[in-house]
Amino acid sequence: MSEAFMLLFWWVLFGGSHIAMSSTRWRPKLVARLGERGFLGVYSLVALITFYFLARSYAHHKHAGPQLWHTFGGNLLYLLVRDLNVALMAFAFVLLVSGLIARPPSSLMPAGGTPEPYGVTRITRHPTFAAFWLFGIAHCLVNGSLADLVFFGGLSAFAWIGAAHQDSRKIVDVPGYAEFTAATSFVPFGAIMKKQQPLPLHELSWGVIALALLLFYLVRAYHPSIFGGVLMSL
Repeated sequence: MSEAFMLLFWWVLFGGSHIAMSSTRWRPKLVARLGERGFLGVYSLVALITFYFLARSYAHHKHAGPQLWHTFGGNLLYLLVRDLNVALMAFAFVLLVSGLIARPPSSLMPAGGTPEPYGVTRITRHPTFAAFWLFGIAHCLVNGSLADLVFFGGLSAFAWIGAAHQDSRKIVDVPGYAEFTAATSFVPFGAIMKKQQPLPLHELSWGVIALALLLFYLVRAYHPSIFGGVLMSL
């Protein structure tokens, strides 16, 4: 149990410092004192240090604690979720690569207008955050120890909270972002299922999707040697 509490501590420190330092209350004060470049340097340093200790703590306590999935589900549950894990991870890679390449919503804003959904932002307005949210969920499905659930569940929670925090800031800072938020969703395909957005097949870059799936295949193939685990547990 102590391992799980240690992981939770570092998640709170990492996520809390992220959100506090970038908040509308503290960011202007820190920028005024440190300057924009100084603030970005301190912000990045704090994030790097706290994430390093978070990752190191998990590396030392991987699979520690009660095996909850073995207790409540056993091998049958593992077999049922294995293919779902692979599908979620492949989709997460597509969102991640698309999110890193796509322009942010504020840059899609025409002069005097509001941010416009396009491409991957019709699927989710935060493709990068949504990718990490799915990444955490997919890994929770096939890693049943308490330490695993805290680490990967914390990743999903951080992604959800980070996306909501970014929305709250942009609603204040970016004209028309409230309308953009109302017309889109964080949960992938949420706005499409509500018929607020069309399925953007013609707006997606199939080259980017192919690149994302290639990266997924490579990471999946080398996962056991780099991160441990077995091939089917990516």
